[in-house]
Amino acid sequence: MADIKEMPKIALGAWAWGNDGTFGGNLTAESLRPVFDAAMKAGLNLWDTAYVYGMGTSEKILGDFLRTVPRDSYLISDKFTPQCADPAAENAVTALYEKSAELGKIADRHHVAIAQIPVAWAIAKGTLPIIGVTKVYQVEDVVKAMAVELSEEEIRMLENLGDEAQLPVIRYWEKEMK
Repeated sequence: MADIKEMPKIALGAWAWGNDGTFGGNLTAESLRPVFDAAMKAGLNLWDTAYVYGMGTSEKILGDFLRTVPRDSYLISDKFTPQCADPAAENAVTALYEKSAELGKIADRHHVAIAQIPVAWAIAKGTLPIIGVTKVYQVEDVVKAMAVELSEEEIRMLENLGDEAQLPVIRYWEKEMK
């Protein structure tokens, strides 16, 4: 995977690439390609995207561009939105969805919902997850995730699931947040 020695100073966001109307206009792969190329040429190689940005549109456009450059030349920050998981889609989200039975076993052992396990995993690894909340129950879910203490075996299992889904989930450059 990425052999980048230090984190870039800036991450570039691809929310608008999802064409969900939030930013107006109609962006196309053709109009965004020069943006991508200029950023990569300038060493701006940390890209932020999410399936929810245009229901996969942002990830698809960015993914198509990233396929044209060496894998060790960029980093990706992606977010998983369980409510948007489409079991019929062919992407990393689908791979995780297919693994949800294994995630479910871990969740059952800790008496939490599946969505709390990736958050607990991020915390266990010393990273600082950023969780969007718009409802009280989401805050309550975050509190539940903070209380989960994953075993080394469970963390290994989650790492393996991430590998199987070809989803590096920032493990190659994560740093402990203090």
